[in-house]
Amino acid sequence: MDWRKNRVAIGGVVFVALLGLTFWAANRQDRAPSASGEVPKIEIDKDAITTLEIARPGGERVVLSKGDPDWTITEPLEAPADPNNVESALNRLGDLRVTRIVASQPDNYARLQVDGASAVHVVAKAGDETVADLMVGKYANGMTMLRVGDATEVFGASGSLRYAFDRDLRIWRNRRIVHVEAADVSSIRFENSNGVFQFDREADGWNIAEGEQPLDAFDAKQVTGLVSTAARLTASSFADEDVSPARAGLTEPRGKVTLAVKDEATAIVLEIGEATENPTEIYLRRSDEPTIYIISSYLAERLQPGADAFAPSPEPPTTPPAMPAAPQGQAPPQLPPEVMRQLQEQIKAQQQQQR
Repeated sequence: MDWRKNRVAIGGVVFVALLGLTFWAANRQDRAPSASGEVPKIEIDKDAITTLEIARPGGERVVLSKGDPDWTITEPLEAPADPNNVESALNRLGDLRVTRIVASQPDNYARLQVDGASAVHVVAKAGDETVADLMVGKYANGMTMLRVGDATEVFGASGSLRYAFDRDLRIWRNRRIVHVEAADVSSIRFENSNGVFQFDREADGWNIAEGEQPLDAFDAKQVTGLVSTAARLTASSFADEDVSPARAGLTEPRGKVTLAVKDEATAIVLEIGEATENPTEIYLRRSDEPTIYIISSYLAERLQPGADAFAPSPEPPTTPPAMPAAPQGQAPPQLPPEVMRQLQEQIKAQQQQQR
């Protein structure tokens, strides 16, 4: 064999062998034995968990407790918890799988964000028993960095975990204001500075309630849209604890929406207050509970319709108007800022209703 003629092939084989040896050595280092000599096997029964204690970087601590059947926040305040976000956290614990050792020395903690200043500390309990005590760190290379209990090693858990726990108090709270099926709403009444409008369901449509002033133009589909908005109303946030009903403009609401719901003895009454310090946010309250919510000004306007809101929508043009061409060398025309704000608020409101 003439090695000179095959030196390229021989060199390639040697390179591949060296590369494989390098990966093996690196992997061996990452999988260096822990004090116990093994990667811990963690199996958590998510259905047995009754308490979640979550401390984020910066000191914010939230305690979630399982009720019968709903979860609630018990610290730092008492409030209903968001069922979807709690379920997401429980699922991540139930699916937790530790696959490797990433580091064995504490001087790696800060880099991997599993130190006290950067990690999300998660404690899960089943009754009085602690079933998980985790310092959840950064996500990298398909793994979440993790410290488990008193172990000094940093482990790699498959998938992304941190997003399910790294949430502020507002996100853990249940922001649903009304959560009923639109098809179960039998009557809706709007009271605001634009007038009083009440509609009753008839079969699959809507009629102006008996005794109410007739409208010059009426399209029942417009009522259907407003009922859908009110039936699945979701807040963007909550008023600060020091905001009183008077400060929120709720002692004399500027608008009211009353929903009569099938099989419910008491109607749902929504009271619309004043704007927050941010003019695009409005205070709102249900008359049957003390919580003061914050909704977007877009939703607030939807819930305070005038007569024109129930008129048929104009027919769209068959051909959309063409945008004027920009003069050569100039940027194309942009939408006015107020139009952009309205579009952004509409998109934000739609996203909130879908959550």
